[in-house]
Amino acid sequence: MIDRITASTSWSQGKTARQNRIPMAGRNVLVWGAIGLAVVFFSVWTIFPFVYTFFYSFYDWQPLRAEQEFLGADNYYEALFKDRLFWKSLWNTFYFAIGNVVIGTALCLLVAVMINATWRFNAFFRASYFMPVIAGMVSVALVWRFIYQPRFGILNSTIFYLVELLRLPPPPEIGWLTRPQWAMPSIIIFGFWKYLGIRMIILLAGLQAIPETYYEAAEIDGAGTWTKFRHITLPLLMPALAFVIITGVINSLQAFEPMYVMPGNPGGPLNATRTIVLHIFDKTFGLFRFGYGAATSFILFGIIMVITLIQFKALNRSYDT
Repeated sequence: MIDRITASTSWSQGKTARQNRIPMAGRNVLVWGAIGLAVVFFSVWTIFPFVYTFFYSFYDWQPLRAEQEFLGADNYYEALFKDRLFWKSLWNTFYFAIGNVVIGTALCLLVAVMINATWRFNAFFRASYFMPVIAGMVSVALVWRFIYQPRFGILNSTIFYLVELLRLPPPPEIGWLTRPQWAMPSIIIFGFWKYLGIRMIILLAGLQAIPETYYEAAEIDGAGTWTKFRHITLPLLMPALAFVIITGVINSLQAFEPMYVMPGNPGGPLNATRTIVLHIFDKTFGLFRFGYGAATSFILFGIIMVITLIQFKALNRSYDT
């Protein structure tokens, strides 16, 4: 034991001696050089594109045009007061976000609690639920597109088989991605499967960080399962839950790939799955209205920022209480 302490002390003394060999000016150069590289990287890839895009959101921006026409706030005015498809897309985005975050988070919390209470095959369940997260979004969206196929898809085929097995009246063919009333719920269900793993892992880490002594003390006082969950689990899980909800809302408001790939016709049927990001993509790269697309992007940025601030205040208030 004494030899280990002596070796550790000599190693730390040697490290300090090596650090002292570097002149103070040299250390300052290294520190400021690292900070400067980070500032340059952030400025080039974040600040400059942000300012550049905001500047041209006031123009009829055409990249191949020599001179850009200044429009003032016309792009913002058109999006907010003239473009009905913008509001349709915004409603679809909130529809997806509410279903994906509210129901999805409750489902993830349930799965995390169940896995946390399971001793056997715990690693297997965690890996199984996390597998969809590492799969490519476009590839799994194509797979689910075939699952939802009306006539030969796995889902409808299974429903028809069960109906025939139970000798029930044959149901009508369900167009999961071809009917407006079914299209967005079908993509929300896909979102449950795709995003469940990452949320479950975060919530499971929060559950495993709660000391068992709290539950043991509650059991001594005669607390039941629901009482322990309400007064111990939820309050102590609130930081992890807040992170899952806030990131889930932000990601849901920026959803693009499932709505572009799964319906076949991007945003279809009848614009039932057209989200705000897909609307921006269509206006920008489909109609080459880069100024209008930039203005719409900043409207979305403002919406996300306001919602995030409201969530922070609401979740902090509930956590303090």
